[in-house]
Amino acid sequence: MNKTFIAAALAVAAVSPFAAKADENNQLDNFFVAGNLGQSNYRLGGVSDKTDVFQNVRFGWRWNGIVGAEIGYAYLGKVKNDFNFGNSWAKPRAAQIGVNAKYNFHDSWFVTGHGGYLRSRTNSGLTVGDTNVFTQKSWNNGWYAGAGVGYDVTKNVSLALNYDNYHVKNGRAGADQPQTNANVAAYSASIEYRF
Repeated sequence: MNKTFIAAALAVAAVSPFAAKADENNQLDNFFVAGNLGQSNYRLGGVSDKTDVFQNVRFGWRWNGIVGAEIGYAYLGKVKNDFNFGNSWAKPRAAQIGVNAKYNFHDSWFVTGHGGYLRSRTNSGLTVGDTNVFTQKSWNNGWYAGAGVGYDVTKNVSLALNYDNYHVKNGRAGADQPQTNANVAAYSASIEYRF
């Protein structure tokens, strides 16, 4: 198993007793679902098309409305490199597990932060004309982190602007093709609903 995955599992296990204690005190009342929509920007040299649609959905909770855990799924768009005869492309998606925090600093205004482990699945290939010459799928480990600023519209609904960074890989280590590392910046607007 990957050391990153083991570290994430240990972090969740370490936080579990605090969740149980908070639940006993009826303080575990801030479950949420959040959705992001925006633009991804691949920080990868030599690529001609670095931007595409970014989408993310996360589920989680916060103890006392401040710090908690989350799980989610992100679509990071498609990155392409165009040539005279065709293009190479990659479409990563990522499942994520991590921690999150929200802090109200003035009236209904707040800042947020989150980060953790991700497991990415990347479809990639080479296209010539309308023909896929080469395709592959790879699964890799990575990390994500982000921050945002927003406003509580009601007690249960918030709107925010966010920046996230996803560290993903494409290819398999030790395979014929080299493994590629990329940082994907994501700029998005989000809506969060708290139960």
